[in-house]
Amino acid sequence: MTDWRQVFEATYAAPPSRVQDRVWREVFGDEYPEGVDPYSYVTASELRRFAADLAVTRGETLVDLGCGRGGAGLWVALATGASLTGLDIAEAALEAARDRARRLGIEATFTRGTFEATGLPGGAADAVMSVDALLFTPDKGAAFQELRRILRPGGRLCITSWDYHTQPAGRPPQVPDHRPLAEAAGFRVLAYDDTERWRELQESTGERLLQAAAEVAEEEGISVAEARAGIEEMHATLATMIRRFFLVAEAT
Repeated sequence: MTDWRQVFEATYAAPPSRVQDRVWREVFGDEYPEGVDPYSYVTASELRRFAADLAVTRGETLVDLGCGRGGAGLWVALATGASLTGLDIAEAALEAARDRARRLGIEATFTRGTFEATGLPGGAADAVMSVDALLFTPDKGAAFQELRRILRPGGRLCITSWDYHTQPAGRPPQVPDHRPLAEAAGFRVLAYDDTERWRELQESTGERLLQAAAEVAEEEGISVAEARAGIEEMHATLATMIRRFFLVAEAT
């Protein structure tokens, strides 16, 4: 079993990758989310949709699960005026998120937590978001139960993640459709949309990273073979995916 906390501690302890930033900018073009430092496939249009569909307002509490370095949640907090609480399994990510919030002049809280155990009181959140992180939790049913517990009735949940027709190698257990899990946990699904150009964007980023494998290796201090193997493993998961979805749901 992969220790994902250890993986992400190592990932976020390193500076953001200049190679990945260049590749993402080349592939995403005008949809590159400036100022977010994405460790995901989130687009500028998706961030605007998060801000709109979460229906959170100034002074209300927004929780960002799997927040990474905090960019997406802070973007939405700035756009809506919401008070942000970010959770992640990696302390290195949380430190980076705190530093980003300080530089932006935003008061936000970043703390350790998982999808199944956030550590937050029941009904503490007015809205919950998560960008491309749910795939790493091993029990997605338990995750939705916890998300419903921390959301007040009528609160909104917005998630981007993936449905899979085949279990991807080297990843936690996946499911072909997340809607039944959300509904069983007490959510009313309002939207479940394929994200725009998702397969094209992921294929292009994988291919360009492979072309830049020598640069990735130099940046990370590993062999080119190791760099290529890591990129190929990530790229191979694309063949197991049904869709990358944007879920909007309301706590009943």
